[in-house]
Amino acid sequence: MAAQSTVKLCNETSYVLHVATAFQKGVAARSNGWQVVMPGQCRDTAKTIPDAAQGYVFARSDRAHAGEGLVFSGNERFCVAAEADDFAIEGRRECRRRGFVEADFAPIAGSGSRRSVSFTEKQNYGSQRASTAGVQRLLSDLQFDIKHIDGFGGRQTREAIDAYRQRFDITGDSQNKQLLEALIKTARQQASARGLLFCNSTDYLVWAATGRVKNDTFESRGWLRVLPRQCAQAINQDLDERYYFYYAEAVDAQGDVVVENGRRKIWAGDVDMCVKGTKFVISGNQNCQARGYEVAGFRQIDTGTTRKSRVTLE
Repeated sequence: MAAQSTVKLCNETSYVLHVATAFQKGVAARSNGWQVVMPGQCRDTAKTIPDAAQGYVFARSDRAHAGEGLVFSGNERFCVAAEADDFAIEGRRECRRRGFVEADFAPIAGSGSRRSVSFTEKQNYGSQRASTAGVQRLLSDLQFDIKHIDGFGGRQTREAIDAYRQRFDITGDSQNKQLLEALIKTARQQASARGLLFCNSTDYLVWAATGRVKNDTFESRGWLRVLPRQCAQAINQDLDERYYFYYAEAVDAQGDVVVENGRRKIWAGDVDMCVKGTKFVISGNQNCQARGYEVAGFRQIDTGTTRKSRVTLE
């Protein structure tokens, strides 16, 4: 058996990251994940990349963080599973047909038995300040008053920590590691009370896309994997607009759109937006085909003044 490499993953951001690695060696390819790496932490992956293979990495922030979060990506497409699921996926083709999501991985520099990747933000917290910045980020996600996420932890941060402990009855060690663990648990629980939720009441896997008006321009995003008889969060922040849009389609075991009574099982409307077969974020809904995209009709959702809305796919 060929020697395998360990990849050291260092998170110098203020976000909790879920990290996946992959490799390509000749015709062989595999992707593995998810590894959770807390702010200020370094973790070693299992030995899943052959020494002589090109390694790749993809990371995204935890769903506990409000808003769009962070994504670290590149141009090499591999398959990944849902965020909470461990996976080891052979091959990198027909991801969606096999029930997986596609993600764009970036190359890992170097080769040999030990490689390393450091994830950073523009603020450049470094390994020392990232842990405190992570505490500040999660407090902000929980809507405590944090003026600046800077990794220094001054009086306002200490007051927010005290308020958090009192509100959620948190006891125990006040060190950043234990505090981060408590905060991420609370933030994940609170995340379910905001945003746009898709609930799939069918017996089929459903792929869904969302649309919204952002900076006076339509923006479409996809694809969200919604398992049969389960729900999945499509927008992970309070709904600050009145109108949102969605398109969804049910697929069979071969990944083809389901046909029932001679009709394709899709949820569509009359607002045209751009989509494509792989994971996407597309700005604008004009000239879709000229820009290399497809067109799908999205349904409009009127959320009123609520911070959370639910769409049931029947």
